Amino acid sequence: MVKISALITLALASVALATSNSDCQNKFDTCRSSGDPNEAACAAEHTSCCADAFDTCRSSGDPNEAACAAQNAACKGQK
Repeated sequence: MVKISALITLALASVALATSNSDCQNKFDTCRSSGDPNEAACAAEHTSCCADAFDTCRSSGDPNEAACAAQNAACKGQK
């Protein structure tokens, strides 16, 4: 039962991170496409958003650190 609980927690954390990453990217795209964007401010907000999502993933019960790191890298555009 503990393993199932851990898997469910991991799945929910992964979904939450993916949603957060998607939200972060959408906010970043909106910021950059607004009239005369402040690119530095857009980048700073995007970095902060990705860091928050990464911290949420890592602090979820029994996190899969590799999955959190991979999704964080994908959020930052690293592959």
